[in-house]
Amino acid sequence: MNLSGSRVRFRLLPQGREVINRVVPDTEFLEGFVVSEDHLGVWLSLEELEPADLVMLLKWEHFSTAMVEHRPEAPAERSPVGFRR
Repeated sequence: MNLSGSRVRFRLLPQGREVINRVVPDTEFLEGFVVSEDHLGVWLSLEELEPADLVMLLKWEHFSTAMVEHRPEAPAERSPVGFRR
């Protein structure tokens, strides 16, 4: 699943908490808007960061779980299958 463009809540691993504590107070979860993702991790925009256009890299190895609200798209309507007269 591509997380880009979604608001996501990440459960941080101990080494992730240690690194993130410099920006966000001691917390097990980190929530932010995923601007993009790449081979290094996800690039987050956090409310705690100023100015608002700053993003932070959260490396893949620094979190164990990503929670995102997902609304599946309605299935495409299909024509009935069969023979025509």
